[in-house]
Amino acid sequence: MNSIGPNKQQYSSAINNKIGSLPLLPSVVSQLLVLSPDDDDFLDQVYHLARQDPTFSIRLVQYAAKTCKSSQMAEKFSLKHAIARLGSRQIASIVASLSLMDSFEPRNQSDRNLWVHSVQVAVIAKKLVEVMPDLHLESEIIYLGALLHDIGRFIIFQAVPEGPSRIDENRWSTPAALLDAEMKTCGIDHVRVGADACVHWEIPKAITDIVANHHNYNLPTDALDERLLRLRVDIIQIADFYSVYLMNQPVMVPDEIEQEEGYEEKQIEILAAELAEVILSTGSVLPEKYRSIIPRTLIVQRENILVETGKILDALGLQE
Repeated sequence: MNSIGPNKQQYSSAINNKIGSLPLLPSVVSQLLVLSPDDDDFLDQVYHLARQDPTFSIRLVQYAAKTCKSSQMAEKFSLKHAIARLGSRQIASIVASLSLMDSFEPRNQSDRNLWVHSVQVAVIAKKLVEVMPDLHLESEIIYLGALLHDIGRFIIFQAVPEGPSRIDENRWSTPAALLDAEMKTCGIDHVRVGADACVHWEIPKAITDIVANHHNYNLPTDALDERLLRLRVDIIQIADFYSVYLMNQPVMVPDEIEQEEGYEEKQIEILAAELAEVILSTGSVLPEKYRSIIPRTLIVQRENILVETGKILDALGLQE
């Protein structure tokens, strides 16, 4: 149809305009992103910075209050109480989520599904880092890279409200096919959009590189910094795959699982076979010893992943 060309140009223009008009991340958030939770004074630094941004302070207190079972206790929360209750790791995990909600508040189910997926990928990626300690991967960089990996899709959805349905008309079923569908529909794909947004926001380079390469399966690995990026991207790609796997699985209650003999082992076997294909196709540099334990880790951690994802979504007001 003749309308395809002009629409693609209009979409591309709208997306680029959206990137250019995105509000910069609050300076407090930008400074928090580069802090290390391993620093002895991390919580003091968070307190000092949060006091400079009343809106962010309120959201931290609200988030901490939601984790408190006692409503009376929650009502007495101060900023110091909130920071102490959340702790270094949890604060590092929620900073970006809270700030991004201002720019990408979900308007429909497609938006919400994208939030669920992004948060879930971040939670899964963090779990994977925990079981591979000798790789010395920075949990916060991996978490934020995972949370932001599809930020380009958020922007496309916001700039082109009909984008999801138009892109899906191309019947994509793989990551590569998704990028092709986006190019055909919008003249730009979410990887490029996400990378440009990270530059606009002045996100640290280590995180921006993950976003820019999360669909890159041919990364060089000769130099140490190249190999480190490949490892980080490996984690995101596996977490991305498992999140889609979980979101497509029928929900089973514990009683049903118990009644199905050998359910967990069957799931591990199926996931191991599918993950082996993913790892092979991505050119992963993960050590063999971890490739073999990842499927079991993901299946065993399934409920924890869903619970942790749910807590973050609830704090963001996204739980159903």
